[in-house]
Amino acid sequence: MMRLARCGVVASLLGLVGCTTTAQAPRTANVSAQDLNFVTAAYQLVHFDLAACSIVQKSNLSPGVKPAADKICADAEKYEPVIRSLASRNGVRLPDALPIEFKALLVSLTYHPEPDISVEFLRDEISSHESALAVFRDEAWNGTNPEFKAIAGQTTPLLERNLDMLRVAMPKGVAE
Repeated sequence: MMRLARCGVVASLLGLVGCTTTAQAPRTANVSAQDLNFVTAAYQLVHFDLAACSIVQKSNLSPGVKPAADKICADAEKYEPVIRSLASRNGVRLPDALPIEFKALLVSLTYHPEPDISVEFLRDEISSHESALAVFRDEAWNGTNPEFKAIAGQTTPLLERNLDMLRVAMPKGVAE
């Protein structure tokens, strides 16, 4: 029985070897480390949002949070194919897994939302949008690939508006 358990652990670890949480491109691609950081952040934000949406859309969100959640979910669905197409055109392989910190947020949202699922969702979204916004702004100013730089510049205002919307939806007296 113990040997079987060890085999399961080894198989799990081997399965993780093939997973990557960052975008990658061949050296011949017209993308810098900066550009890869941007497309990684964009992919992670969209896929985190889609995963969080699949959880909260089945939940009883407070009325003030539901419109914000619906907007975030719609934007993630809209931009997922844009990111895939952008990556494909530029020879970039997208990550095939979310980083552990996003996975932890999703577990918390699913099993231990505190003080409730509406507040937990807002906190997670505010945090993920703040991090992505910093990367998007950096790409818009310092990116080397013109296509990535343009998308970052075009979507930065959307991220800023969504971040403002999420903050306004946070119930009064609750810390972000």
